[in-house]
Amino acid sequence: MALGVPGVDVPAVLQSHRRRLVELMQAYTTLKEDAVDDMRVALVVDAELFRLDALIRWLDSADARVRAMANAPTTDTSTQTSLVTRRTIRVVT
Repeated sequence: MALGVPGVDVPAVLQSHRRRLVELMQAYTTLKEDAVDDMRVALVVDAELFRLDALIRWLDSADARVRAMANAPTTDTSTQTSLVTRRTIRVVT
């Protein structure tokens, strides 16, 4: 969403979000260390740590794309937009 707001430093927004997620991971790691004897807590914390790790990886990927886009030569964005709007995702349940 930050990409659509003029004047926003998108890499800074991504870095801020990443920093907060790392802080959360540290808090969950401490919680896990404090609950060594409680398997239920350990499993829930592990799930949350994996989720946070996935988010951080996604932020790293997004950051790389944003930086690559900023360094790329100027192109016609109308073509890029039309490619994005044509893509659909089907969810099968």
